[in-house]
Amino acid sequence: MRLAKALFVLPSLFTLSSVLMGLLSLVAAADGDFRLAALTIFFGVLFDSLDGGAARLTRTQSKFGIQIDSLADVVTFGVAPTVLVYLALLQGRLMWGSVDMGLVAAFAFLAAGTVRLARYNVEAERKPGPVTRFTGLPIPAGAGCLAGLVFGLASEGHGLAPGIAVLFLLLLALLMVTTVPFRKKISLRDPLAATLLGLLACTLVIVAIVRPAYTPFAFFAFYTAAGLAEGTLRRAFRFGRRVRTNRKARQHDRDSH
Repeated sequence: MRLAKALFVLPSLFTLSSVLMGLLSLVAAADGDFRLAALTIFFGVLFDSLDGGAARLTRTQSKFGIQIDSLADVVTFGVAPTVLVYLALLQGRLMWGSVDMGLVAAFAFLAAGTVRLARYNVEAERKPGPVTRFTGLPIPAGAGCLAGLVFGLASEGHGLAPGIAVLFLLLLALLMVTTVPFRKKISLRDPLAATLLGLLACTLVIVAIVRPAYTPFAFFAFYTAAGLAEGTLRRAFRFGRRVRTNRKARQHDRDSH
């Protein structure tokens, strides 16, 4: 009985470890240590990936686990990266009258991530069972993109135009609330997935040699770009099939008359 309780708690411990990383990121960002703030978000992504695996391994998936995971994600992958990007790249740098557009963009990312998590919970209730694809960009990937960008810039002592940072935040926010499917699991039996893994490995090796500080950013950016490209291509193929089917149907109707 005690073992069963311990196994049930294990996934939540990983989830709470992710929350701790979010808190440490906020503290580090407030102190101006943006590299450390980004690193703790990376560790948050690691713990977030482990909690789901632990739940499946111990067969302790539950509605409680889904809810606490989403609440943790809002902190670690919503609040923490937006505060990090705002303090590192945007604070007071892009004003429209008395409106801080950097703060507006940061809130847009946080709001979109929160909506995306709520949508995921609703979908999990409607369609219980294993999930192979996410609807919209997962918020950990969005947070990883932001943290990776700040880590690279802070490591090399570079800056970024505030307008570009705002556009990047808005793009990630849009991707999180879109219906484009993003892969959750990679199967090497899938030729496309195997190809993507090969391209990812090559990309990371090249970036690690040329600009090593941007390697984490390259990882998350590749996942985002690959998911967007794959989703767009799949929709294009489906649209093409519908067009061909409709064309054949109209041709059949003309021939029958």
